[in-house]
Amino acid sequence: VEELEDGRYGFFSFTPNWLQCCNNAKGFLVAYSFFVVVQGMFVNGFINVSITTLEKRFGLRSSEAGVISVGYDIAFCILTMFVTYFGSRSHRPRIISVGAFLLGVGGLIFSLPHFTTGLYSFEEGFATLCNGEDHGDGCASGASYLSNYVYVFIFAQLINGVGCTPLYTLGLAVIEDSVPKESASLYLGIGNAASIFGPVLGYGLGGVVLSFWVDFDQIDTSNVNLTPSDPRWVGAWWLGTMISMACAFLLVIPFAGFPAQFKGTAQFRRMKNAEVDKTTGGEVAKEENFAKSYKDFPKALMMLAKNKTYVFVTLADCSEAILISGFTTFLPKIIESEFQQSAGTAALVAGVISIPGGMLGHVLAGLIIKCFNLKTANILKFNIVCCLCVCALSPSLLMYCRNRPVAGITIPYNNTNDLGGIMSTCNANCSCQEEFYIPVCGTDGINYFSACAAGCNEHIENGTDSYYNNCSCISTPSNNGWQASSGHCVTNDCNSLGAFLGVFCVCVMFTFMSSTPSLVVTFRVLPQRIRTFGLGVQWLFIRALGSIPGPIMFGTVIDLTCILWQKRICDGSKGSCWIYNSEDLAINALIISVVVKIVSSILYAIACFVYSPTAEEEQTPTDEKIDIDDDVISVEKAP
Repeated sequence: VEELEDGRYGFFSFTPNWLQCCNNAKGFLVAYSFFVVVQGMFVNGFINVSITTLEKRFGLRSSEAGVISVGYDIAFCILTMFVTYFGSRSHRPRIISVGAFLLGVGGLIFSLPHFTTGLYSFEEGFATLCNGEDHGDGCASGASYLSNYVYVFIFAQLINGVGCTPLYTLGLAVIEDSVPKESASLYLGIGNAASIFGPVLGYGLGGVVLSFWVDFDQIDTSNVNLTPSDPRWVGAWWLGTMISMACAFLLVIPFAGFPAQFKGTAQFRRMKNAEVDKTTGGEVAKEENFAKSYKDFPKALMMLAKNKTYVFVTLADCSEAILISGFTTFLPKIIESEFQQSAGTAALVAGVISIPGGMLGHVLAGLIIKCFNLKTANILKFNIVCCLCVCALSPSLLMYCRNRPVAGITIPYNNTNDLGGIMSTCNANCSCQEEFYIPVCGTDGINYFSACAAGCNEHIENGTDSYYNNCSCISTPSNNGWQASSGHCVTNDCNSLGAFLGVFCVCVMFTFMSSTPSLVVTFRVLPQRIRTFGLGVQWLFIRALGSIPGPIMFGTVIDLTCILWQKRICDGSKGSCWIYNSEDLAINALIISVVVKIVSSILYAIACFVYSPTAEEEQTPTDEKIDIDDDVISVEKAP
């Protein structure tokens, strides 16, 4: 194996020959892919799939849960410019190694609330039947609400953001620097495809861990008379973060062994200047000592601001980030609410449509650019087409299921016009609690918030099943001695989930088909000396204007469609949402999708219009022969 110009792969003096198979761009791409899988699995997978569970466990609103998601992006925004400006001249793989360690620390902090709180309680401090008793005793018994733990989650996300800042900036720059221009799109596409697999893996495994009771490590779960389909069920949300923590700590080792750069990097850099936008001020960037001092920081920012193509591509990526971050955070909740699925099942099916769509989109876009040798202007036109295709397919969001008939919420109580709450004349004397959603199905085919809301006075146990009788709000006669049974009424009128998943999978594919091309354009239009810094500034704006407001905006819009809020027993304050209006939720999601995609199309079109390359694409210099071996990248002088 050839010696590489900047050192061998290894640790201190331990650099055996058998390890040098990793000492190239392909080896780094493998390590990078594993890191983005772990990051995506944790930050964009386990955390997002646990949003509904965290809301129930800690009494959070969707808007508060959205703030948890953006904590990661806030830290990313604060650090990205400094990491990319100064880190580009440092040992980049080792900085990424430190980032992996910090991601592990963030995972540890995120899981701490589980170990520092008591057991999750449900049905405490109140009776489920209509008995006219006051239900405030739960407060006196010491019940507390844990919404302040939101700050612990936010702090953990800040640490996660610090750890992953080098990954998506310095890591991508290392890959782009280490391969020829013709191969860069494919390498970047593979790396981005791996970033899709992470959240999907998190969704899939998240659905599995949420099927375990939250306190399974502390109690005998055979005594828990709930199933994952019960609205009161809280799964083991913390288990996924512990898995991610262990994986992150393991990733510290491979990145610590890479050299500062691979052989051939300098030659590849020189061959990537033909398509730099001429408005950037390339003559300054070519100065030997430019960007080696903090004094050049303002000048580098001005160069980026003058590059109109770069500016409009960045704004388009911000627009895309709003949509991607919003759906990444709340897609499981949307599926759960619109298609009457449990949190675990919603997480699994969200993963099912994201795996093929996202990965195929990234890789297919990279292959198209490579196979057709697309120039920068044509890449931007390709992105416009992808955005318009998503607009055409977005009406698939309207394939929702109508809300279940819930007395007082979506359908009036029998022989009344009462809507807007669970209380009616038939249960006015029952003093029903509104904090815990414990649905029962009446023999009239209507769901009730609880047996108390149905006016039931008698509870009948039959093994693991619960039945209720003497229900004043149910006018139909008893069925085998009961008028209501625990759980939702089973219906067969919600069968559109399969069609939705198929169409939305194609939407996901076209959405991510524009991500890798945008990254390729960014690298092409910037001079080498500010390329990494430009990527960092771009990520700053993507996070600040896209990823941060995206989940908050989606969470706020989702909250607007809530038709039944949790009402806490102690102080009557509003908690999380129990039931959403399916129609309003679908329409709002459709409007956001179409508007964002139209804005992205316009911005990509402007970027294409203002693009002006420095020169026509140059051929590879005749005195250099570039060979990309299966194991190492070598640059040999031709005879």
